[in-house]
Amino acid sequence: MSALTLHAMDDRLVIALRRYASELGTSLNQAAKTLIASALGVSSSRERRPPGFMRFAGGFTSEDAAELRSFVEAASFSKVDESDWK
Repeated sequence: MSALTLHAMDDRLVIALRRYASELGTSLNQAAKTLIASALGVSSSRERRPPGFMRFAGGFTSEDAAELRSFVEAASFSKVDESDWK
């Protein structure tokens, strides 16, 4: 394996990387490697994925997803309720 040193990093970038590492619960080094691998499209499925939108929205369990699917399938979305438009 090779080592890489980054010089003269912008303070905003360092702060963002520290925040990202904290969100992942990992080191700065691991967070940087995760971001670089993801950006270059070489991340493995075993690696922890960046939180992205999930940190805001959360996620569904398989059971939650199945329950939501059943509600959507049972709903009649082609029917318009005129009272909704008044």
